[in-house]
Amino acid sequence: MAKNDFDELMSIGIDIGKDTVHIVGFNLSGQRVLRKQIKRLALVATFENV
Repeated sequence: MAKNDFDELMSIGIDIGKDTVHIVGFNLSGQRVLRKQIKRLALVATFENV
């Protein structure tokens, strides 16, 4: 995930599943600007880029 994917984010929602995680990000006006599905093991590495 590129660092610029997170530039507009105001809040992030996480749906933790058994093997995959869905990440949804919203900007200041409440519009969805990010929607990704990643492997559960990649969650920590993903947020280190934030």
